[in-house]
Amino acid sequence: MISKHVIRMLVAGAFTWLGLSPVVAVAQSRPGADPTQAGQGVESSARRAAAAHAQPGDRVFVHVVGEPLLSDTVTVNERGQIAVPKLGVIDITPFTITELQDTLRARYAVYLRAPAIEVLVLRRVSVNGEVAHPNLYLVNVSTALRDIIAMAGGITENGDRRKVYVVRDGNQTRIPEWESDQSLASDLHSGDQVVVGRRAWWKSNIFPLTSTLILVTSLVISLRR
Repeated sequence: MISKHVIRMLVAGAFTWLGLSPVVAVAQSRPGADPTQAGQGVESSARRAAAAHAQPGDRVFVHVVGEPLLSDTVTVNERGQIAVPKLGVIDITPFTITELQDTLRARYAVYLRAPAIEVLVLRRVSVNGEVAHPNLYLVNVSTALRDIIAMAGGITENGDRRKVYVVRDGNQTRIPEWESDQSLASDLHSGDQVVVGRRAWWKSNIFPLTSTLILVTSLVISLRR
């Protein structure tokens, strides 16, 4: 008769073969996590958004209050220019978004009395892979990686939270801490592709595999008695 110790070894071996630990760990907060640093990261991200410049590929909404013929939606071309009614082609790369609004107001003041101008700049970012709603999204410049994944409905059951990538200019970069990352790595550019990878097959079928292994282990034990 096989001892309980041998049975435990066989079951542990089955879990090890699956790449799992037979001991279930209790999830805890990461040791040493500093909430002050997290707050500073959010502030840093907000400052970058406030100082952001429109980029080629961005969609720019220019609303001249009370002047529907002068209001328009334009795309920033590869030279960093937009064409707006009455003013023609403008190179907007030197201006932050706030400065761009002030610049348009000053230029329209030549034609209008005290014009009120509203400017909204949106990035064009596609989200693909294991998310609920893969699509092309127009997002505000302050939108971070975690925000656009939430907009896409979040990661599916078959998605791997450790396989989140940003593809930019043909280069793929994995963002391991995307849920809390406030660094430049999580700032999105027009033309970016956010890709969520799929979990390994055995991870998606862990319970059937575990049941099968335990059943096989029990059968081996029964045959050896």
